[in-house]
Amino acid sequence: MKYTLIAMTSALALVAGAPAQAQTVGMGTSKQGGFTYSAGAAIAKAVEADKNGVRMLVRPYGGSGVYVPAVNKGELDFALANALETLYAVTGTGAYKGRQQANIRAISVMLPLRVAIFARKDSPIKSIKDLKGKRVPGVFATARTLKVLMDAELANAGMTYKDVNMVKAASIISNANDFMAGKTDVFFFAIGSGKVLQVDAKVGGIRALPIDPSPAAMARLKKHVPVAYALEVKPGKRMAGILQPTQVMAYPYLVLTNAKVADDLAYKVAQAMHNQRTTMMKAFGPMAGFKQDKMVADFEKIQYHPGAIKFYKEKGLWKK
Repeated sequence: MKYTLIAMTSALALVAGAPAQAQTVGMGTSKQGGFTYSAGAAIAKAVEADKNGVRMLVRPYGGSGVYVPAVNKGELDFALANALETLYAVTGTGAYKGRQQANIRAISVMLPLRVAIFARKDSPIKSIKDLKGKRVPGVFATARTLKVLMDAELANAGMTYKDVNMVKAASIISNANDFMAGKTDVFFFAIGSGKVLQVDAKVGGIRALPIDPSPAAMARLKKHVPVAYALEVKPGKRMAGILQPTQVMAYPYLVLTNAKVADDLAYKVAQAMHNQRTTMMKAFGPMAGFKQDKMVADFEKIQYHPGAIKFYKEKGLWKK
């Protein structure tokens, strides 16, 4: 009995002295190579670097139309989605008509997502107006908001899908793959993504088609994407397809979670992003667009998680 008591005491001492096991959570993103996959991986590295007892793993899905509902159901802890889709989701409108995702909450504004339609560099297609009669991706079965974004791009040039030959695409990744396979004349993607770099190398160069920043053209665009704006981007190391200063469509991207996620967990993720901006930038160059003082924004009908709010109040960022 004496030896048993000593053994039990020693075992308890070892357990007490062992480091606590990290809490593992998932971050929903698009498939590998997509913008959200790379951004999600960068946020996961920030969480790891902050040494806060949380381990974040990237969970790639076919599209946001799959993983946003998974967050709403509590099957996934975190995800990345643009402000337009998030608004649709929490109000049960647009792509989420009749499917309100009432449990979605925001953790942070991640960065402005810059998107464009890309054509081959040696193609005669140099503007969106040049797409008339051309093979253009559409539908996007697993990410229906992408169709709205394409509608906005076309509307900017005074066009609709009736002016082009629409080719159905299963997802954002497949639309790029279809382009590489010669099934379409253009593809739509986030500027700076790994997939865009891959396509650029595969086809021998690509060109981003500029949007028209004039008030009339932007008014047509905003009828489809009210949260969007025109932004000039310049050539750079990871800026495949940006051959000269180019006006493109931009809109905010958000880090989302479920309303029932513990306040402490939401707090830690917001804190890690705030503390580890450099870590995220090193992991994914476009994260240079993330700004600590821009993590909070007043989006109509999109609520922030209480745990994130607590962090922002401590930092003096919460103005509501």
